[in-house]
This record gives sequence, structure tokens and C-alpha cells, in this order.
Amino acid sequence: MLSEYCHPYEPFKCPVDGNCISIQYLCDGAPDCIDGYDEDSKLCTAAKRPPVEETASFLQSLIASHGPNYLEKLFGSKARDALEPLGGVEKVAIALSESQTIEDFGAALHLMRSDLEHLRSVFMAVENGDLGMLKSLGIKDNELGDVKFFLEKLVNTGFLD
Repeated sequence: MLSEYCHPYEPFKCPVDGNCISIQYLCDGAPDCIDGYDEDSKLCTAAKRPPVEETASFLQSLIASHGPNYLEKLFGSKARDALEPLGGVEKVAIALSESQTIEDFGAALHLMRSDLEHLRSVFMAVENGDLGMLKSLGIKDNELGDVKFFLEKLVNTGFLD
């Protein structure tokens, strides 16, 4: 009989069969859940990325300090009005967390090719240590570190591959 909760040493519950598995068996290349959910590419990508809540609050803080249209500078014209046209901060944060690559991210949010290429150029600049580009986007000196750190976390988990 499966209990409602999993033990701390097997905290991951398979959604379909209710099996509890250890974290070490997540994304290990061998499915442990009946439907293979523990090897799902979105789940495995998200496992390497910052938590959605952290990403959402980071995006929210940029909007709070720069105004509702600020993220247009990163994500293009659909990112105005505090990301509403893209489905809101939470949806963008989830897409950043689950999208394996920048192409997947663009597809998830239906970004225009030109916006996607702009976003790619921002990431490339960060990867090459060119903070001048971030400054030209109006990112303040006291935010550069945070923005760079955030973008690097995505790059280091294969976002530009």
C-alpha cells in the first residue's frame, strides 16, 4: 500500500504510479517511474537551474526597480507591461527553468526571431565577459553582478547549446 507521503530518503514521488524514489535516481538515464517522468527533459533541465521562485523574484525585482517595460531590453517587445504579453513573470520564469536551450525558450514563449537573436547576443556578451553590452541596456552598476550571475547560471546549464 502506497502512502500519501514519501520518506525523506526517497522524497520524489512519481506522479502516475505514486512510487517514491531517491533524488539520486532522478535524471540518471534510467526511468524509475512507470511513465519515465523522472527522466523528463524539462524536469531534468529544471533540476540544474535556479528554482522558479528565485528566477521569478529576480525578474520581479528588475521590474520593480526599472518599471514594467524594462525587460523588453532583454526579451524584446513582447516583454512589456511586466511580461504580461508573454503570460506573466511566473510563466517566463518557468520557461527559463524548463527550456533546455534558448531555442526551446523562444518556442515556449512564441518569441519573434529578432527578439530571440537579441537575447542570444546578450547571453553571448555575458559569456565573453563583455559587461559593456549590459550597461548599454541600462543595467545599473549595482545590478550588473546579479544579472551576470543569473545569465551565467543559464549558460552553464546549456542554455546556449
